Amino acid sequence: MTKSGSAVKVLFVTTELAPFSKVGGLGDVAGSLPKALRQAGVDVRVVTPAWPGVLEKAAAAGLKTTTVKTKVYAAYDWRIHKAEVIKAEVKGVPTYFLKAEDYTGDMYPSQLNFWTASPFAVFCMQALELKDAIDWEPDIYHCHDWTSAFLPCALAWHRHYRQTGGKSIMTLHNVAYQGIFEPSPFLEASGLEPWSFSSSTMEFYGQVNLLKGGIVAASAVSTVSPTYANEIQTYESTRELSGILYQQRSKLRGILNGLDVKFWDPAGDKEIPAKFTVKDLKGKAACKRELLSRAGLDPNTEAPVIVCVSRLVEQKGFDMVFSAASQIAETGAKLLILGSGNDWIENGIMQASEAYPQSIKLFKGYDEPLSHLMYAGGDIFLMPSVFEPCGLSQMISMRYGTVPVVREVGGLRDTVFDVDRPEGGNGFTFQTCDAEGMMWALRRAVDRYNNDKTAWKKIMLEGMHEDFTWDKSAGLYKDMYEDLMQ
Repeated sequence: MTKSGSAVKVLFVTTELAPFSKVGGLGDVAGSLPKALRQAGVDVRVVTPAWPGVLEKAAAAGLKTTTVKTKVYAAYDWRIHKAEVIKAEVKGVPTYFLKAEDYTGDMYPSQLNFWTASPFAVFCMQALELKDAIDWEPDIYHCHDWTSAFLPCALAWHRHYRQTGGKSIMTLHNVAYQGIFEPSPFLEASGLEPWSFSSSTMEFYGQVNLLKGGIVAASAVSTVSPTYANEIQTYESTRELSGILYQQRSKLRGILNGLDVKFWDPAGDKEIPAKFTVKDLKGKAACKRELLSRAGLDPNTEAPVIVCVSRLVEQKGFDMVFSAASQIAETGAKLLILGSGNDWIENGIMQASEAYPQSIKLFKGYDEPLSHLMYAGGDIFLMPSVFEPCGLSQMISMRYGTVPVVREVGGLRDTVFDVDRPEGGNGFTFQTCDAEGMMWALRRAVDRYNNDKTAWKKIMLEGMHEDFTWDKSAGLYKDMYEDLMQ
């Protein structure tokens, strides 16, 4: 509550909003956390760019949209950038899509420089101007990752916006992406004061680092899991940025992400061929048969099916999978991977699939319905991440009774606990970042599946009973907001 006793007013400033625009976990969080915050008593609203196809997806979803009479404007690079404001109710949350020429290209550029970074700076300033168009002024701007990090920087160092006294929170979903580029002509074009570019602010080895600036300038900083909040303060995790994060640790909190448990629910999932619940697991076998058929494998195999739904990037530990391909095949299990990403990873998986065609399969690209079938039809979910700020896939897999095998890092360590601990657990974990560690955990999982069905069912049910709702996390965010208003 504010001092007047009214609900805290928070504007989510996000470049992704599932299901309309999504690249990674940020889209999922922005698409589900605001609803939980609103239920917790926070007056939260969302602003996001109307990237190509976004408004069409909103229409297809049946959203009723209205165009706000007043446009929003931002002064940047010596010209005025205007945007139409398209309002909709998304899961009961007032949401504003900004439609403008600045948002007609790809969501994220392949190379970052002044010109490709400009739409994100413009978006942040238009978000700051939104209050005049909708006659609602937030107490706090809640920003996410480097793409909205310019907003805290503007509140701290912009020649105009620093006079407003606004408060901001910077949530770090993945510190690996920082928004780094050459300072010229950004510093002059952006309206930031010259002293915003220093070693204690947003300067980073002679370049602009928007995320660093956002961390320094924000009123508070959060990450998406408690373990990740600790890891990012170490050089091993974030290299040169770790010192800044350590300096800013007094305003840093780790709050675990949650899931949209209505969307990810095997009891009501429309994308799977058979529903199932904790009390009745029969439908899971039908999902497994359908998944094996889709992969061109024997649908009646008794072997465990290992699934992986992931971006195919270095962070996810696929070099461990390549080097262990023969060992995975030797276990007799079937490994099915869904995803897209770096060419060298896609090629590596394809080569493994060609070498072991009855053991390893790649579904290239991203297919939302197929991802649901993978979670529902798998027996084991493999997630050997090099680093993982939070991770949602391991939570989803447990919802569907698919037992996770993960590396003990970031949010994986906060959500998956090894079954061979004295107190038991909900999955299989390993610590070392290598194929030997991964195979140690994976072999234990395969052996348990093959040799002790009673124990396996107990592990499945342990995961299915986990509470991954947003309720607890929303309460922690609400506490953070109210602390800032004191």
